[in-house]
Amino acid sequence: MNKTMNTAPVFSEAQKEAILNSAGKKVALTIARYEHTIEKEDLAGAGETPVYGVFVSLKRFRQLRACCGFMGESVRLAHALDQAAHRAAVDDIRFPVIENHEINEMEMEVWVLFSPELIGAEGEARKDFVEIGKHGLLVVQGEHRGLLLPSVATEMKLTPETFLEQTCLKAHLPKDAWKNEKALVFRFQGMVFSKALKDTVPEELAPQVLVAPKGPSRGDMARLADHCYRNIGKQYENMIPDPYLPGAFDGNVNGACLRVRLSTISADCAQIYLNRPQPLQSTLLGLSQNAAMAMRQHNLKPAELQKTALCVFWDAQPLGNVEKADLSSIDTRHSGILAIRFGKWILGYAPGKKAELILEDVLKNSKFESDEATQIFSVRVACTDIAFMTSTVQKPMVRSTPRPAAVAGLFYPAQSDVMERMRDGFFSPDGVEKQDFAGALVPHAGWKYSGKLTARTLEQMRLASRILVFAPKHHALGVDWGVCPAPRWNLPGRPMEGDENMSRALAEAVPRFQLDSLAHDREHSIEVILPFLSKLAPGSHVIGAVMQGGDRYLAESAKQLAEWIASLPQRPSLIASSDMNHYASLEDTLRIDQPVIEAMRALDPEEMLKIVRENKVSMCGVLPCAFMMMTLRELGLLNRCVTVGHTTSADAGGETKSVVGYCGMLFC
Repeated sequence: MNKTMNTAPVFSEAQKEAILNSAGKKVALTIARYEHTIEKEDLAGAGETPVYGVFVSLKRFRQLRACCGFMGESVRLAHALDQAAHRAAVDDIRFPVIENHEINEMEMEVWVLFSPELIGAEGEARKDFVEIGKHGLLVVQGEHRGLLLPSVATEMKLTPETFLEQTCLKAHLPKDAWKNEKALVFRFQGMVFSKALKDTVPEELAPQVLVAPKGPSRGDMARLADHCYRNIGKQYENMIPDPYLPGAFDGNVNGACLRVRLSTISADCAQIYLNRPQPLQSTLLGLSQNAAMAMRQHNLKPAELQKTALCVFWDAQPLGNVEKADLSSIDTRHSGILAIRFGKWILGYAPGKKAELILEDVLKNSKFESDEATQIFSVRVACTDIAFMTSTVQKPMVRSTPRPAAVAGLFYPAQSDVMERMRDGFFSPDGVEKQDFAGALVPHAGWKYSGKLTARTLEQMRLASRILVFAPKHHALGVDWGVCPAPRWNLPGRPMEGDENMSRALAEAVPRFQLDSLAHDREHSIEVILPFLSKLAPGSHVIGAVMQGGDRYLAESAKQLAEWIASLPQRPSLIASSDMNHYASLEDTLRIDQPVIEAMRALDPEEMLKIVRENKVSMCGVLPCAFMMMTLRELGLLNRCVTVGHTTSADAGGETKSVVGYCGMLFC
């Protein structure tokens, strides 16, 4: 390691100003798609200074907009600054693409890093070598790398231990990985300079770089809405549409909604491009095609088409999650509020209305949770209506038809004879004595990996005539907590009966749940378990529910479920479906899963949930598992745990570098 990096570089005021101006010019020109390179001559004699690295951070309205860096064992300042500034301008994929006009409103920080040191201590002693406010941290383990600048610890009011934990989480490692001898922990120091980004743009370049945000005018919107109306009619009749309206706006936008009004109904066709804005007119062509297809599918005639409304939005700016969103910068005369959660989104636009009230309406109409998973953005809006609200949040869909097998042939065999032979081979050859277990945890991966553990767990359970299965929801379709209303679960071979009345009663007993077929259409986490239940309890009925988000409602909902179960003439069996940690190495997976399993063995669902959340364990069914355990506890049936097994995908001949963990447990 270069010894010249072990002391803080000394910069004159002129050099600091040159560093800021050079970085800002590089950022601004890169955003504006101009080629530019920072040369050593631009830095007033500081260009050849060896440094550990440089980070460039951009903030807009006090919210982080981008932060990227360039590091090496010993790099020239000019080169590191050039690379970091370029990456901050275009490479931070966590955020939407930065547009030219944002340069007017962004603050820039430039961090120059120096004095890297490997902390040679082991275990807990490593925290004694971290000084808050002075050191930044880098944790490296295998392919995992996480770096936090010195300012993070002071801004978040961290201790040395929590600073180390947050750095591990940044590296997608368990929060206590810094104690592991295989993890390398480096500390470094840094100095920071800051300036308004627009003040770094040379005067002669300002007209090309500092431009106002662009969107369609009122005249454009009226013409484009009529253009879509005509194209819907043409596409309905399978005629060639007009792909482009000459003279109308066709800049890049973050999204659009085409509202189709017919004599009996009104429907929205919408598209969003949060991170990669797309040309407006090609977006509208696709939306008009979708509208024409939907009209044909529902036997609606073009003569019924009365009017189309159009809403276009651009300049998406992150404001934080719903708990911390800063709405003070929103001018609601021109901007709306966009909320996104688990791939679903809703846009609210009400000119002149207080931003807080618009957000309140957005959350009410979407039923999004007010937690960190709901992200809030401001967007510039152009609209043919006075106000507008559109959403991809589906309303519950209830179909009284059998739920078809959706993943047969993917997670398990589609041919009934092949499926039965494979399934039957997983059970204990001599059978086992069944016991009165009240609940079970089983995995839901492909049978090749988890079928044996599922069979060996469920075969020990004396199953009731009604079985409640709680599982994670892996996709955005449908409501977050959805009960399947189907009267039957179709499978290769013997189907499993549902119970429409009991499904409805479950949704009424626990208001958080809603009857929704759509939430189950593509979901595998219940289906892969059903053939095992079909063999073990062929006369039983399965009531399935999927869950996504809503940690804060678990305890209350578990009490409601327990009260309902206690009122039934016969107690149903409860099953939770979940895999354990995903896609870490075999060694890491076993280590990551262990404290979660220990919390389950200790019959402590709150501790299990806390471990999963704090350590970012990718246990997909942690909510269903915690929900089942809390319900059993309310019923006085969470007194003993039997661990059937803890396996991984590597046990089935899979690779060891990226594995998934599985656990089978029984509770009574």
